[in-house]
Amino acid sequence: MDGVGGQPAWAWIFILEGLATVVAGVMSFWIIVDLPQDAKFLTEAERTVVIRRLQGDAQFSAAGEKLKWKYIKQSLTEWKTYLAMIVFAGIDMPLYTIALFLPSIINQLGYTATPANLLTVPVYVAACICTCGVGFLADRYSKRGLFNLIFLSIAVIGYVILLASRNAKLSYIATFLAACGVYPCASNTVAWVSNNVEGSSKRSVSLAMLVSSGNIQGVISSNVYRANQAPRYTLGHSLVLMYIAIGIVSTLLLRFTLNAENARRDRGERDELVDNQDGGRAVNGHFSSMDEAKREKGDKWSGYRYTL
Repeated sequence: MDGVGGQPAWAWIFILEGLATVVAGVMSFWIIVDLPQDAKFLTEAERTVVIRRLQGDAQFSAAGEKLKWKYIKQSLTEWKTYLAMIVFAGIDMPLYTIALFLPSIINQLGYTATPANLLTVPVYVAACICTCGVGFLADRYSKRGLFNLIFLSIAVIGYVILLASRNAKLSYIATFLAACGVYPCASNTVAWVSNNVEGSSKRSVSLAMLVSSGNIQGVISSNVYRANQAPRYTLGHSLVLMYIAIGIVSTLLLRFTLNAENARRDRGERDELVDNQDGGRAVNGHFSSMDEAKREKGDKWSGYRYTL
C-alpha cells in the first residue's frame, strides 16, 4: 500500500489499526451489555443462571443497581483502590518498557527487518501463555496477591540480568523472564481489584482509576530508555527495578491489610445489626434484612471476604 492516498506503507499500518479500533468502539455500544438482564441473546433461564453464578461469586449487584453518587464517592475514598493503583503502576511501567528495548537486543543478534520482527513474537507468546496460566490458577486458588509476588520476582531476575549482561543472547533470554514476569501481573491485578470491589458502579470507578494509574506510566517509560544508552539502558533498567520493588512492597501491604480486615470480620467486629437476628453492632449499621445489608454495604458487608 506504499503510496496509496499519498501515504507511506508504515502510515497505513497505523491508519488501518486505528480505524479497526474506532469501528469496534462504535459497535461496542450494541454488542457489549451492562448487565445479564440486558442481554437479549440470553433466554430467561440463562439470565437467571448467570445472575446466580455472579451472586455466588460475591457479586450481589449482578441483578442490577441504580447509579448513585454514594457508590462513586465510596470508590474515590476507598483506601484499597489507591494502594492497588500503586501496585498497578509498579507493574505497568515495566510492561511498557519491553517493546522499547527488545528491538535493540535483536539488532545486536544480527537480525533486521522482517526476521527481527519475527524474533519478538516468541517473547510475547510466552508472556501470553503465562498470563493465561496465572489467570486460571490465581482465580482457582483465590491467591492473586501471591501470584503477583511470585511473577514480579521472576521479572526482577530478568531485569537484573538485562542490567548486567553484555551478551546479546543472554539478554534475549532475560527478556523472556522479564515479559513472563510482568505481563501476567497486569491482568491479575485488574482481576484482583475487581474481585475485591462489590457494586457495579463502585467497581467501574475503581477499575477506571486503576487502569489510568497504569496507562500514565507509559509517559515515564518512553522517556527513560534513551538511544544514547543502547543497548544496556542502565537508567531504564534501574528505574524498572525500582518500580518492580514498589510493586512487590505494595502487593505485600495490600495483601496484609486485606487479610487483617478478613480476620476482623471473622471475629465479628464488622457485624451489622439486622432485625430478627442476634448479635451485631450499631456502629456497623442497622438493616431490616441481610439482603439489604449486602446491597447497601457491598464489600463492606461483614460476610464479604477479600481475595488475597
